[in-house]
This record gives sequence, structure tokens and C-alpha cells, in this order.
Amino acid sequence: MSTVVDFRAQRGDAIARQFGWVKRIAELAYKVHSQSSDIEYDVIRTILGWRCTCPDSKYRGAKCKHIIAVELSFILRTVVAREPIVIQ
Repeated sequence: MSTVVDFRAQRGDAIARQFGWVKRIAELAYKVHSQSSDIEYDVIRTILGWRCTCPDSKYRGAKCKHIIAVELSFILRTVVAREPIVIQ
């Protein structure tokens, strides 16, 4: 099972690194580009956690690569918001 999780984490990281593939559309709602086709999935935060409209998340109930990409983006945005920007 950990191999599948590691694979999803690697794929989520790859998605998060692509410019424009994770788009924040609201405070807790994102559009995430698919790696295998030219579509986007909706990833939203609910009281039960992040939910995605991709088949992996919908049918397996798994934390998919799209959710992982959003979590990475969310963490990055939080860190950047806390750190002062110093221009020299």
C-alpha cells in the first residue's frame, strides 16, 4: 500500500510543479489539470477533508495525486504568506 501512496505523492508533486496546473478558484476550491488528458478536476475542502472529482478519488475513496498537489500548493501559499519578502 505504501508504494501506491508514494507513487501518488510523486505524481502529486509533479502536478504541483507544473506552472498553472493547480488553480485556486476560491479559498478552499481548486481546479487541477489532469496529467493524462486535457481536463481539469475540482478539488474542494469539506468538513471531511479534501475531495476530488477524479475517478481515483470518487471510486476508490483514495487521496489522489490531485489532492496531494493541492495540499502542496496550500502549504506553499501559507509559508509564503508568513514569510516577509525582502527586496534588496
